[in-house]
Amino acid sequence: MSRTVVVTGGAKGIGRAVVEKFSALGDDVLALGRDEAALNRLTGLAGVRAAVCDVTDEDAVNRVFAALGDVDVLVNNAGIATHKDTEDITLQYWQEALAINITAPFLCSREAIRIMKAQTPQGGRIINIGSVSQKTPRPDSLPYTVCKHGLQGMTHQLTMDGRKYGVVSSIIHPGATLSSFTTRRGRAKAGPGATPEDYVMAGEDVAKVAVLMAALPGEVNLYEGVILPNHMKSFISRG
Repeated sequence: MSRTVVVTGGAKGIGRAVVEKFSALGDDVLALGRDEAALNRLTGLAGVRAAVCDVTDEDAVNRVFAALGDVDVLVNNAGIATHKDTEDITLQYWQEALAINITAPFLCSREAIRIMKAQTPQGGRIINIGSVSQKTPRPDSLPYTVCKHGLQGMTHQLTMDGRKYGVVSSIIHPGATLSSFTTRRGRAKAGPGATPEDYVMAGEDVAKVAVLMAALPGEVNLYEGVILPNHMKSFISRG
């Protein structure tokens, strides 16, 4: 039986890989994002719809979810990385990071829960895309690190509060994965680099974990998953 799956930041990177994986399973997938051209490239995938939506905009999020019937899975993937010396962070820079990395998952989760609570049968899955930065931060990334810690807390709270409605929440913490961030640093494709430490995962690797989390019985939660290149210097090797 096909599920209704909503993926934020679904046009590129991990989000696109998640859309492709759920599409391949025969699910009905709604990809949300701000890049209309990139979203349009998804529409050839079976069962996939795309909608331009700024997920930091409460009214825009409410309109998108109000137009849905049921929601079985929400994947909160939209986000931005930050890299700036702490003393140079402006309030605007800080607020923009929190808007997309924290406020957007809250808005989408709130609307998804309202639907999951009312639908028959009750329940559903909320999967948040975190980061290994929640475990071991990168230097000069204060807003990003704070956001990923906040997302961990949000996942815990959603899981606890969602039990009475059959709503389950999980979080995935990826390490180095091909994205616009790695592209800006000179990596155009996933796989091995110059050294074992330079390996970059494909978005598909992370998407497989999301699919696994969503495949479990409603009574079972793979609450947290850390997926990273085996030789990645941060997290494993850091004391």
